[in-house]
Amino acid sequence: MSARWGLSAWLALALALLATGCMTPGQRREESLQRLAHEFNDGVRWGREDAVLRCLQPEEARLMRARRADLGEDFVVADHEVTSIMMGAGADRATVIAEFSWFNQRQGVVKKSRIEEKWEFLDAHWVVTSQRRLSGERFPLIPEHQEGPRPTAP
Repeated sequence: MSARWGLSAWLALALALLATGCMTPGQRREESLQRLAHEFNDGVRWGREDAVLRCLQPEEARLMRARRADLGEDFVVADHEVTSIMMGAGADRATVIAEFSWFNQRQGVVKKSRIEEKWEFLDAHWVVTSQRRLSGERFPLIPEHQEGPRPTAP
């Protein structure tokens, strides 16, 4: 009976290995994006530059490093959660929504921000191509375009 169970276990293992080998490139991309999006946002939460900067284009990585340095030790991300990951057609674009709770230690007031991250599969890896605040307070690590005064009608 144990030999029979052993054969069944080996067959199940072989089928599982075959199934993972039959994943489409889109499925592998989706899986890698899910892992990477969580690592990226964990990196934002914990200040791990290695996890964050490798997902950004070179100029944005430089700007992110400068924003983090400007905030200093007083800026603390208290918590975060990736709330959704939506793949685009072709599995080469995606939208990730993340929520952050953060504060400045001198002020001690917890603020919340909901951020949309646009990701693209470029040169065989996922890259954050844009970020914007959807709701909540302005999140200091995400650039925001400042609109100037609107012209008045004559």
